[in-house]
Amino acid sequence: MRAFATVVATVITSSVVTTAPVHAVSDSPLPVQIERLSPLIPTPEEPLRISGRVLNTTLGAFRDVQARLRISSGPLTARNTIDEVATTPFAPDEEPAGRILDSTRVDVTSQLDSGAQGVFGFTLDAKSLPLPDDGVYVIAVELVGVDAESGRAEQVIGIERTFLPWFPDPEAITPVDVVWMWPLADWPAREATGVLLDDRTPEEISPGGRLDRLLAIGARYPRMVSWIADPSLLRTVQEMAGGYEVQRSTGVVAGDRSAEAARWLDALTTTLRSARSAAEPDSPLPIRVLPYADVDAVALTRAGMQTDVVRAVTRSAPTAGAALGAPVQGSVAWLPYGRVDDDTAATLVSAGVEALILGGFAMPTLDESPNTGRARMATTVGNAEILLLDPAVSTTLMLPQQSRSQSVAVRQRFLAHTAMMAQEFGDATTRTVIVGPRTPIWDPSEATLIGLLRATMRAPWMRPQTLSTLLAEGSVGTPRATAGYGQKARAAELPPSYLRRVQRATEQLATLTAILNNPAGITDAYASALLRAESAAWRSQPKTGRALLDSITAQLREQTGLVRVLSEGRVTFSGDAGSVPVTIANDLDRAVTVGVELVASPGPRLESEPLQGIVIDPGKKVSVEIDARVIGGRSLPVRVQLLTPDGQAYGQPATIELASTAYARAASWVVIVAFIAIAIFVVVGITRRIRRARRGHTAPASGKGARPSDTV
Repeated sequence: MRAFATVVATVITSSVVTTAPVHAVSDSPLPVQIERLSPLIPTPEEPLRISGRVLNTTLGAFRDVQARLRISSGPLTARNTIDEVATTPFAPDEEPAGRILDSTRVDVTSQLDSGAQGVFGFTLDAKSLPLPDDGVYVIAVELVGVDAESGRAEQVIGIERTFLPWFPDPEAITPVDVVWMWPLADWPAREATGVLLDDRTPEEISPGGRLDRLLAIGARYPRMVSWIADPSLLRTVQEMAGGYEVQRSTGVVAGDRSAEAARWLDALTTTLRSARSAAEPDSPLPIRVLPYADVDAVALTRAGMQTDVVRAVTRSAPTAGAALGAPVQGSVAWLPYGRVDDDTAATLVSAGVEALILGGFAMPTLDESPNTGRARMATTVGNAEILLLDPAVSTTLMLPQQSRSQSVAVRQRFLAHTAMMAQEFGDATTRTVIVGPRTPIWDPSEATLIGLLRATMRAPWMRPQTLSTLLAEGSVGTPRATAGYGQKARAAELPPSYLRRVQRATEQLATLTAILNNPAGITDAYASALLRAESAAWRSQPKTGRALLDSITAQLREQTGLVRVLSEGRVTFSGDAGSVPVTIANDLDRAVTVGVELVASPGPRLESEPLQGIVIDPGKKVSVEIDARVIGGRSLPVRVQLLTPDGQAYGQPATIELASTAYARAASWVVIVAFIAIAIFVVVGITRRIRRARRGHTAPASGKGARPSDTV
């Protein structure tokens, strides 16, 4: 802490306390909550009011509890100290910095027991505050009291720091242009059949829901915020307005928020139409769209699925335009983790994305100049327009905002960051700050957003600007480097094993589409559902993403199985060749064209040519015959496989058994011939033996006389 105070001399800490009771708060200060700090932009003409409350969360009690203010002796000199100050832990044993305003002491309570709370409030003359220079000051509410058990001297028992921008002369500071990115996106958990996996989207567009709040607040400042939407969300809400179904624990039921969906979409359309220039009433609606379902473009590109990225980009604007009833301005890509690799950037640019939204850390400046919000990145297909979200402001927008004190803390940090940027930019030609959350799925509080937008309009160091105006400008500021993508960014992507499952489902869809005479209504529904399964939103909700993919693949298998072979059993040929009857059923609602072939194992025992061009009307069955020749006498197991028109295997094959009687008859003739041959052989052999026997019996008689040649 002492080293921190040396580096940042203006940081406020608490008073010196050398010892503290074990049950007191030296390690765990009492939470001090600043619930009001007004006016929004302090001026010398208005009194400064600070109020809030404190809760005793310790086991001990304190008496004579008072609150007082401490202010830094000068403005902050480096912007990175803002977050350091806000996150510095309570440390009562360190030397304080800054100045205690003794005149601000107010009583909180005479006795603060464990679990009890007290309130405090200050009203100050702003002109009397020790604010010697323009800039951002640190101001703190310190809580002091006496430990009721030990009775030791007064000590600091709690502290809350915040920031006070002080620019009494509005003309003395040059404002920065602030572009508010206003995203409307959610988790696209919708099956190919249109059934929602849960009630998240219906709840978020209903009164009080996250998307309803974003729309209602943005509608108050329609020409100040730059609208960005996921076209998948717009399409879902459009279809919900006409009736929808949702998966519940009891099964699929009819949804009951169609009226809310119609109201939300109508409110968005009305807001966008009112935000168009009066001089161009027929111009595109002032909204840009993300690639369909905000697909995880980097993960898909790395997996070799660039076609899906291009498909998501090219269908985004038409989908949004159909849902809103008018064309939209264009498309942008909001890259998760705030980074992009070269291949993905090239894919997005070639697909027609107007700009890439990254974190400011992705493209640091090459010199010491401030990192403003616009840049260009060279790709293999041309330059990519880059919009750089300010990292510190994005982090601030994602801080907790559930209570009034948290909203005040977020607002004051936002004011501090933007004020110091206006000072740091100096005479820079480009003075643009891109303001938005780290991800398009954003859940801020209404009080926080209203405070931030009002501050953007009123602060002398800020000037609202739209994204359209920014992109129309030619200058992109100073030269920049491109930071590496990084292992952490890669680890956050949709996993390769998950994407391989998507690829297999895509191949199955291609096979189904190939046999359909009219694929309309099936191909697009499943292709869109698979893009929704590729959404970057599933990085934060992997279980729901897997459930969506499981549902899509199961439905694809079911659809594929509606065209199938019904044949089974045994077919016996009267000869070695014959015709195999095959019956094919089509239970789809449209005609198909298929082929069929016989596949044996082992293959050399079967000779058969596939049939192609078999047209089957919806809900019908067709019987065909396939010529085949079986080689060998034993029965032969054969798979009856359907084919796509281009000869690819389709669906699961049926199994039959082929047999031939020709080989049985041939075998019988072989036996007969062999029997005859054996009989002949036996007869011949017996005959020969009889003849030899006869010759042997007559030989002596003929030997009594002499042959003529032996006579002299």
